[in-house]
Amino acid sequence: MRKKWWTVGVGFGIGAVMLFVSGFSAMANTAGYDTYKAALKNTKAVTSLTANADLTVTDNGTKVLAGTANIKLDKERNAGSMAATFGDGSQTHSLHVFRQDGKVIFKRGDDDVYRVMEQEAPKWQHEGVGPNPPKAVEQAFDALMGNMRELATVESESDGGKQAALHLSRSQIPAVVNALATLAVSKAADCDGWEHADMNVNLPKLTDNIQVENINLDANINPDNLLEEQTAVINITGTDDAGKNHVLAIRLHVDFSGFNKTIPDRIDLTGKQTLAIQHDGPKRGWHH
Repeated sequence: MRKKWWTVGVGFGIGAVMLFVSGFSAMANTAGYDTYKAALKNTKAVTSLTANADLTVTDNGTKVLAGTANIKLDKERNAGSMAATFGDGSQTHSLHVFRQDGKVIFKRGDDDVYRVMEQEAPKWQHEGVGPNPPKAVEQAFDALMGNMRELATVESESDGGKQAALHLSRSQIPAVVNALATLAVSKAADCDGWEHADMNVNLPKLTDNIQVENINLDANINPDNLLEEQTAVINITGTDDAGKNHVLAIRLHVDFSGFNKTIPDRIDLTGKQTLAIQHDGPKRGWHH
C-alpha cells in the first residue's frame, strides 16, 4: 500500500532515538571529547531509559513541521513503547507503537485497528557482531569532518555535572557537511511521501545559494556521568526558483530519564481489532 501518515510518525520516533542515543558521533573520537565519550558509553550501557523528543522545522519563522515523542526502551526485555504526535501546522496526528512479545504493534489516533508485525532480529544479532561501524569507516568519517571536531568544548558545573557543546558558524562547517545538507533539503522538498501521508508540509524547494549557516549541538551530562539532555539546531539558507530567500531552522531536543528503571507501556490486544502486516524493507514500507 502507499505510505500513510502513521509510517511518517514511526520514522520520526525511530529517527529521534537513533540520532540522540548515538549522540554526537562525529565528535566522539576526539581527545577533547573524552568526557562526553564516557557519558555516552554509560548512557548506552543502562538497561532501560525514557527519551522525550521534540522536533520543530520552520521556514522564515513559520512552523511547517512539528512533532513530539515519548519513547521508553528496555533492552533486557527487548521491549519498548512510543507515543508520538506530529503535524504540519494545520492538523495534528498521533501514533502509538509497542514492542512486546516479539511483535511490533502500531495504533494511529484516528483508527481502532492495531497493526501487528512480527519482529525480526537484526542481522548483526544473528551473527553475534555488534552494530558499531568498522574502524576504517570511523576513520574516514573523522577525516571528512576535518577540524570541526576540535571545536567541541566541555565545561564543569557546580553540581558535578558537565555541559558539552559544539557551535559552528558558516566558515567552520566542512564542505562535505554543507553538501549533504543541500542534498537532504532538496530531497525533502521533492518527496511525494508528504502527500501520501495526508500532510501538507510546506517545505520550500531551495534551488540556489543553499548554505548551512550554523550548527549548534549541546548536551548536558548529569553528576552520575549520564546524558541528561541533548539539543541540535541547524539553520539553512537558500533561494527557490522564484528567487525568494528562505531560512530553514531545524531543532531537535531530547531529554533522557528513568535510567535503569523505565518500564515500557504495553497494550492488551484482547477484544481489539488487529491486522497482521509485513515489512518489505525501508523502500517499500508495510503491507498486509
